[in-house]
Amino acid sequence: MKAPGIWVTRPEPANIATAAALRSAGFLVLVIPVLEVQSTVPDGFPPETWPDWVLFVSVNAVRSLEDAGEAAGFPPGLRTRVRVAAVGARTAVEAGARGWRVDVVPTREHAEGLLEALTTRDFRGRRVWIPAGNREGSAVRLLPESLRKRGALVSVLPVYETMERMLTPADTDLLDASEAGAIVLHSPSAVEAVFSDRAPAAARRWHSADLVTIGPATSRRCRELGQERVFECSVPSDPAIIAVAASRFVPERNDS
Repeated sequence: MKAPGIWVTRPEPANIATAAALRSAGFLVLVIPVLEVQSTVPDGFPPETWPDWVLFVSVNAVRSLEDAGEAAGFPPGLRTRVRVAAVGARTAVEAGARGWRVDVVPTREHAEGLLEALTTRDFRGRRVWIPAGNREGSAVRLLPESLRKRGALVSVLPVYETMERMLTPADTDLLDASEAGAIVLHSPSAVEAVFSDRAPAAARRWHSADLVTIGPATSRRCRELGQERVFECSVPSDPAIIAVAASRFVPERNDS
């Protein structure tokens, strides 16, 4: 019997670290993104007034704001002049590598945790940028609404678009050749792509696999689509993904 595969659906390049961690733990890993991210420069960017705070809700938000800033031009010293809050450790590392001074990283790595970590900060009259994508989520609803109630002047900057990626023949061949074990899902958008009516037969064959989810919103979307084999990670990290996978399968432990 074939060893069960673990399908990592996250977009490039964020999927690289997750796949490497799972392989190091001995699992058979399929790296097949179901989404792709494209940076955009929003109309009227950059605003005339620079922010007091920037809230980064994902690694994609960091990278895409940098792309927009490179196209439109950031003033010297901006990255060290503003306060920055990052939704989690990986996002904070990405922001720091780009020169941003990260002040706040929550213990609970999601929007609610970020708001908790910012509870003692005074946002009255403060200008806040929240770089965001085109999908519904905390960056376009929960965070702006909560901060505006506290007196912040919030600008949600649409700096990237997340789109479904069409699987290639090589992708479907790989899915067909592997035993369906688990699918790692990092977002509700990934759930919708995997379980789309447009998904090829090779992907639909994996619909009976265990679903390893990152965060309650992703788990909730799985259940809304009728999925019951949902196993949510305790925290959004690669070690947590490995822990869930190890609780479901014995790693193959080979050199392939």
